[in-house]
Amino acid sequence: MSAIDTEACPYCSTICRADFVDIGVGMQQCGPYHCDNCGASEIGPYDKERPLTERERLAGWYGPGEPVGSTANVIGGRIVSHVQARSTYQREFTGNPLWHDKKYVDDWWAAQRTAKGGDHAE
Repeated sequence: MSAIDTEACPYCSTICRADFVDIGVGMQQCGPYHCDNCGASEIGPYDKERPLTERERLAGWYGPGEPVGSTANVIGGRIVSHVQARSTYQREFTGNPLWHDKKYVDDWWAAQRTAKGGDHAE
């Protein structure tokens, strides 16, 4: 990990991390910075637009207790790495004939975003 892998939470100053992937010529951020202390998370450039508070707009982060962005990998209501999201998807759909049913897959992913959905095994 390097200094680029961490950022201070704009709400509580806790050191936060984001998910990065090696793209061959360096590391690319592939998930939002998020705070495990207060629950704030970085606003992604491709998140669905939604009303923001003035503080969120200025900070570039959703506030504590607010839902995370629409593009974040979320399992069981918590932001997870791309590796964990992929392995959770593979466990559900390897050998599952519904992998091609868009509504089923979309509904399954939506359930993973809730606090009750999903699991935390990697």
